[in-house]
Amino acid sequence: MDIGFDFGANAPTGVFALHAAAAAFFLYIGVENAAAGESLGLALNALIGAMLVAAGVVVARITARRA
Repeated sequence: MDIGFDFGANAPTGVFALHAAAAAFFLYIGVENAAAGESLGLALNALIGAMLVAAGVVVARITARRA
């Protein structure tokens, strides 16, 4: 699957990794909310995490074109 940039030791991969790490944090918070019985917290944090991953792909593609 071509997502518009190559993984490796380059700036686009670093940008994507930063967004993916932030997304993982929000997914962790969502799991904590689910464990506490708050399904709305899970849904909202999962949505934030998914949007961060999508934004990471877009920004990495832009960075790959400009680098």
